[in-house]
Amino acid sequence: MSLRSLVFALALSATTSASAQDASFSAELADIERQITEIDAQAARYDSGLILTLIDARKEALLLARTLIENRINAEAGAATVEVTAPAVQPDEALAEQILGEMAAVQRRIEEAEREAATAGGLVQALTLSRAETERLTLAQLQMGYLQAKYGIAFPVMRPQPSETAPSFSSATDAETPPEDAAQPVAWADPRFPSIDYSLRPFEQANRDGHQISGWWTSETSRAAVDDSPQIVTLNHSQFRPNSFSGQTVLLARCIEGETALVFVQDDFLMNDFRRNSFDMTLRIDDEPSQQFRWSSLTNNKGAGLFGREAETFIRKIYDAERLFIRLVENNGQQHDALFELAGAQDAFEAVAEACGWTTLSLSPDEYRAVQTLLNAGGFDTGTPDEHWGKASQSAMRAYQASVGLPETGAPDRATLERLGVRQ
Repeated sequence: MSLRSLVFALALSATTSASAQDASFSAELADIERQITEIDAQAARYDSGLILTLIDARKEALLLARTLIENRINAEAGAATVEVTAPAVQPDEALAEQILGEMAAVQRRIEEAEREAATAGGLVQALTLSRAETERLTLAQLQMGYLQAKYGIAFPVMRPQPSETAPSFSSATDAETPPEDAAQPVAWADPRFPSIDYSLRPFEQANRDGHQISGWWTSETSRAAVDDSPQIVTLNHSQFRPNSFSGQTVLLARCIEGETALVFVQDDFLMNDFRRNSFDMTLRIDDEPSQQFRWSSLTNNKGAGLFGREAETFIRKIYDAERLFIRLVENNGQQHDALFELAGAQDAFEAVAEACGWTTLSLSPDEYRAVQTLLNAGGFDTGTPDEHWGKASQSAMRAYQASVGLPETGAPDRATLERLGVRQ
């Protein structure tokens, strides 16, 4: 379907009267059936891989939309329906029009990706096709949002995951309406931050899953399957939006298999420069002047991040900050802004640093030499003191930490330096 015909079809249904709603439902259902047929034909060309995974995800979204529309038609006709928990909500004409505009923008990006794929080959073509398919998945999700806003059909919405894997569906009603006693602190609230609404779904879910809650952050700990090393994923939920149809915007700090990452995940699929595999970023810490960076794009095309030493360095920069503004710019110029409140970040960052064995302190070469001298004096051999925190220093630090009952990070972290008597 061309962009013009897509917008026309949806705009036509948006202007129908209540008496013509049955015809509107039938038209929406027919359009979904057409899309499912196209998806089946497209899927038949792939045996496996990312593109097929995205195709399957889009089909599942459309199948869910079809089931709920059929239920609505059957219910109004007095017929039996398939049981799907999705109560009606109040239609919102203004939101429906807004979503139509977003759908048109997504359709333009799909057509642009398809044009690029038609003139490319090999890996470049595969990447471009993947981008087109992620946009089609966004279109399917927006279509569900349109149907909800236009006709009051409540759909399950996307729940953010601890990693950049495909999101799962959860009930649309478990977050939009806060509990009646939301004004009262819930049992899992962090008492240090009374202004934060801990009745929000991410915090309630974290409590159910036994995860740590600190300020705006939730933290999940586990062990790496490859070597049993400690790993942790922490999420900042200060940009949580209950009515987001395509996902959530989060700031993620993690340690996975010994590598640190700081990741910005937002609620839309992105068009990146696949030749550079990165995005232009504008970052502002508190009231400091903004700075320009390039962050690596994510494999799921929904954000960008810093990895390894770059992530450690930036986390040190924002360790004491209260706010972090992020602007990500796509290859087509589209901007995605987020302002994260960082309350509770120090707990999250310390946990990530501990799991990956580095310190959140910015130590000078002289300070590293001083710590090495202290360890040598205590009988924990680091070799000749220098500014390099190498394997000998890490081994000596782990031995000292074990002797005093501290986590064996091998790094001159805050707790260890305090135990050594070093003023921070």
